[in-house]
Amino acid sequence: MRTAHSFVLATAVCGMILVSLAFAGAAHADPTPAAPSVIYLPLLTGGQTPPSDEPSAVAAEILALVNAERAAAGCGPLTLDTRLTAAAQSHSEDMATNNFFDHVGSNGSSPGARATAAGYNWRTVGENIAAGYTSAEAVMAGWMGSAGHRDNILNCAYTHLGVGFVYQPDDAPLAGVNWPYYRYWTQLFAAPR
Repeated sequence: MRTAHSFVLATAVCGMILVSLAFAGAAHADPTPAAPSVIYLPLLTGGQTPPSDEPSAVAAEILALVNAERAAAGCGPLTLDTRLTAAAQSHSEDMATNNFFDHVGSNGSSPGARATAAGYNWRTVGENIAAGYTSAEAVMAGWMGSAGHRDNILNCAYTHLGVGFVYQPDDAPLAGVNWPYYRYWTQLFAAPR
């Protein structure tokens, strides 16, 4: 029998949204997350664009910011894992192209299932997602300002990271939102079995 430790924090904001999820246990079991909580943050506006629309450049920048936070907290650095990055990138693309924002993929997949499907045999896995943030620095500040997201970033048990980023200039607003997010971010944390 598997013990799951789950937490979810959702932030639905004027143009930005964050959600985190983490669990440990068997790689093939998917826990049911708790109900999300909501925190409001200010809208970032203006003609800001990411430093690069290239996902690999964004991944390197996010990794450097994550590892700086981990070093300050006494955790070892994470390394980018190509399998986790492929899973995270695929999830960001899924959210952008299918116009949704959730840890559950359009095909019903969970973060753990996506890591497994990418070939990563995990012992523990966690995911942070965000939308609407205009730069790596801004999304990291949002994640670090939220307990659930910060817990994933500073979880010393994780050893690998996958980063997904999509900038979609023709993005459509999600249901119930008055403006498009344009940018979709995914961090997929894991440690191998």
